[in-house]
Amino acid sequence: MDAKLIVKSRDEKGSANVRRMRRAGLIPGVIYGDGGKAREVTLPQHEFKLMLHHHAGEQMMVAIKLDGKDESVLLKDVQHAPLSGDILHVDFQEVSLTKKLKVQIAIELIGEPEGVTTEGGVLDHTLYSVEVECLPGDILEKIEVDVSALTMGDVLTVKDIKMDVSKYEILLDEDTAIASVLQPRVATEDEEGEEGEEGVEGDSGEPEVITEKKEEGAE
Repeated sequence: MDAKLIVKSRDEKGSANVRRMRRAGLIPGVIYGDGGKAREVTLPQHEFKLMLHHHAGEQMMVAIKLDGKDESVLLKDVQHAPLSGDILHVDFQEVSLTKKLKVQIAIELIGEPEGVTTEGGVLDHTLYSVEVECLPGDILEKIEVDVSALTMGDVLTVKDIKMDVSKYEILLDEDTAIASVLQPRVATEDEEGEEGEEGVEGDSGEPEVITEKKEEGAE
C-alpha cells in the first residue's frame, strides 16, 4: 500500500463552497464508517490524480493522514464529470484490516495470442474486472492473465485465473468469458451491396435532414 494522501476535515457544504474548493485545487470527499457515520474531507487534486494514474483500478487501500493522524481506508468510488472527466467527488470506507471485504480488481491481459500472430485472428477482451473477497492487506492492483496460448476460437474464462485460494475468493461464475480469439469479420456480398446503395442515396442529396433543420429554425 504505497499510496498516501494528506487529507483535511471540512465543515463547509453547499455547491458554492465546493466550487471554491475545486478552484483551489481540492476535491471534496467522504469517509464512511460503521453505522452510517461519515466524515467530510478534502484532498489535494494533483496528488490524488497522480495516485490514480499509477494504479490500474480505482478500488485500493489508501494510507491517509487526516488532521495529523495516520489511517488506512478503502477507496470505494470516484465520481467524474460526464464531459470533461474531471474528478468531482471521492468516497472512502473505513475497514478492519482483519475482516475480509469485497472489491473489484482490474484484469490486464498480457502476451500476444498465437491465434492473432499466426492465424490472423482478432483478440476480443470482454471482462475488464472481477469481484474478489479478500483481506484489505491482500487487495491487488490488478490481475494479470496470460493470453499468449490462445488459438483461433479459444476462450479464456474466470476459471483460468490463477490466485491463491487461501487468500482470494472470486465471486463470479467460473465460466464467464474474459477474452477470446475470433475470426476477423468479413463483409458479405449483401452487406457490400447495401453499403453501395447507401452511398448512392447520399450522393443524390436526400433533403430530409435539411428540411427538418429549416422547420426547427422556423419554430
